[in-house]
Amino acid sequence: MQRREILTGAGAGLIGAAALSAGGARAAEPAAKPGTTPATRAMPDRLPGDGKRPLPVNKPRAYEILDRLGIDGLIALRPQNVYYLTNTWPVTTQFGGEIPALATFSRDPNQPDFFIGTTGSGWEFFNGDREVCDFMPFSGVANWRDYMAADAQQLAIEPQSVSGLMNNGGFAVKPKGEFADREKVWRHVQESYNPSAAPSIEWALVKALKESGLRGKKVAVDDMRIAFMLQTIGFEDITILPYGDNVFLEIRMIKQAHEIELMRKAQLASQWAARAAAHSLEPGMTYEDARVRFAAEAARHGAEVAFLLLGVTQGLLPDGVVREGRSYMIDCGAYYRHYMGDFARTVSIGEPSAALKTRFKAQQIGRAAAYEKIKPGVKFSEIQTTAREAMVKAGMPSDVVAACLLHSVGLQHGDQPYRSDTMPYHIGGDWVLEKGMAVTLDLPFLEIGWGAGHNEDLLLITDNGYELMNSADEPLIVV
Repeated sequence: MQRREILTGAGAGLIGAAALSAGGARAAEPAAKPGTTPATRAMPDRLPGDGKRPLPVNKPRAYEILDRLGIDGLIALRPQNVYYLTNTWPVTTQFGGEIPALATFSRDPNQPDFFIGTTGSGWEFFNGDREVCDFMPFSGVANWRDYMAADAQQLAIEPQSVSGLMNNGGFAVKPKGEFADREKVWRHVQESYNPSAAPSIEWALVKALKESGLRGKKVAVDDMRIAFMLQTIGFEDITILPYGDNVFLEIRMIKQAHEIELMRKAQLASQWAARAAAHSLEPGMTYEDARVRFAAEAARHGAEVAFLLLGVTQGLLPDGVVREGRSYMIDCGAYYRHYMGDFARTVSIGEPSAALKTRFKAQQIGRAAAYEKIKPGVKFSEIQTTAREAMVKAGMPSDVVAACLLHSVGLQHGDQPYRSDTMPYHIGGDWVLEKGMAVTLDLPFLEIGWGAGHNEDLLLITDNGYELMNSADEPLIVV
């Protein structure tokens, strides 16, 4: 059997849709009334039919961008990009490995794309809960003693793989047993893939490049350690381009429908966790206390903490603890299936001061002015300039405006590329809004010695404007 047949043969047939849809999606809940806490609200825990979650990668856009740039393919090492290409965030990434997995992508749609991971990761890869690409496993070097203090000539010889030495290089399988459907798939994965597994991740990458038609081609990488890996084993039949991460960011700027649904969940989890954390604040609490509250609420909705800023500047509390009469910003994001939300509000501990009311009103005027201009075809800089000018005109001191920044959000907080003509220096480009972008407008105002405030919502760019991906209530939270 060809290895790729497992995707449509045993791998798909042995795991029925019914087995994967247990506990199906609950109906979405109505938005909370302004001023209410979300502490008792539940979030749908599954997307409808998400037993076959599609690959995140926007292939038509990727093909178009690679063709325009004259690039034949991509190699990913960064976890966000490996996930984007393969729908897989392997457990080896969570273990903190330096190079836990790789992925390849070919500009030729007739060529296979590969997830390159350990033989053990084949189990999670073919677990039947999502669409995947092809799999290129690696195990370990059997004759490693031959490579002690090896010269370049020896390193260019592929080692012997430990796969096939016993149990097909995998886990033990009971000779005669009653196997669950998934166990049948796991057994089949080991029997089909493990005997031919490469001895190392470097040699697995070489096999993937050859099988995907990228040998001798121009390939962009998101981490130059990839070039070093190939150089170390003497594989030079490829042209490495060092700006692959920027290419990934350009591809990822336009979200597909299934990505947007995950981002809605991430943003709602971010908002509900932020409001719960804000409403729990009381004098004497530390940042760590607030973070625990935020993390607990995010986890209740199936999300996890990406970041939490609370207080002034980089999320620091000026007094070390929450204090009565202070004005803070809360700026945060939660991950839902690796997609990030980004949400911010102004928090007043006690009755807002006159200065806070004036500055908050000016911020909201700037927000409204900027939002009137948000639609496809408008440059990021025009939105940012409009917001800043409106805020200052409405009474916000110009030096208190920390930033008016429009940026994309997705698998990363800044999900947009940099200017290609300023590399290696990461200078942001003046991008144009397009349908399918998920963006936020940062509107922080802060002054050391006084306090801070913020406002940030996630927007989906539509045909003629935008759609809020969270509710706009409680822009000023008073606790």
